[in-house]
Amino acid sequence: MNRLSENKIIIIKRKTRLEELIVRYNTVSQAKFYIEHLGADFSDYINEDENYKKVVNQAFETLDYVGRVQIVDREYVSNFIFGNEDVVVVIG
Repeated sequence: MNRLSENKIIIIKRKTRLEELIVRYNTVSQAKFYIEHLGADFSDYINEDENYKKVVNQAFETLDYVGRVQIVDREYVSNFIFGNEDVVVVIG
């Protein structure tokens, strides 16, 4: 692949509300039960999760033409070692 640069581009992403619920309640079904029990619409969580993941993937594909891309979850940023020439893109 012909990239414009060999600099590293780091995409920092966060967990979606759905991913956080799955961590907390272990399964999508249990998360759905919890949200619907509160009277909220679970489809909002599904749509948000799908849209966010689509945007992250589009950013990755677009930036991959510019340089080497790495995705880092926001919770690991404090442990990540950044280089002097790294470019950081935050989504979310």
